[in-house]
Amino acid sequence: MPRSASNLLDLSELPAPKRREVRDFFQFLLTSSAATVMIFMLPQVSLADFFKYKDNKGNLIITNRFEDIPKKYRNRVIVVWDKDLAAKDTVARRKAAAVEQYEQQEANKKAQQQAEEKKTSTKKGKTLVIELDENTGQLIRRFE
Repeated sequence: MPRSASNLLDLSELPAPKRREVRDFFQFLLTSSAATVMIFMLPQVSLADFFKYKDNKGNLIITNRFEDIPKKYRNRVIVVWDKDLAAKDTVARRKAAAVEQYEQQEANKKAQQQAEEKKTSTKKGKTLVIELDENTGQLIRRFE
């Protein structure tokens, strides 16, 4: 017998354990759907680092709190991300370049030290012995 739309969610015909499973499934589905919708409905401004706008006098105002912006100026707000500001800041760019150069130099120094340690560790405690092969006249070098 086909079920009508009103009977579609009638769980009274199901045994109790099965009803519980169906109820829990729908509860999970609704909860996860609601959470997903809430995440996507969050305003973009809540993720911003800085907000800038111009007031009626033409003054540029920058703040990091959206709540501090008067409601009449909120439609003028431009969201500025921290990385955008850093990219435009010449001092920050030079500082980042200097830090990168310093880290590269330190890495090079460390690599050189490791190479030298490797060289000296192979020769530690060994004596170079040089012999002359009487038959061929060649010098034979070895560490002992």
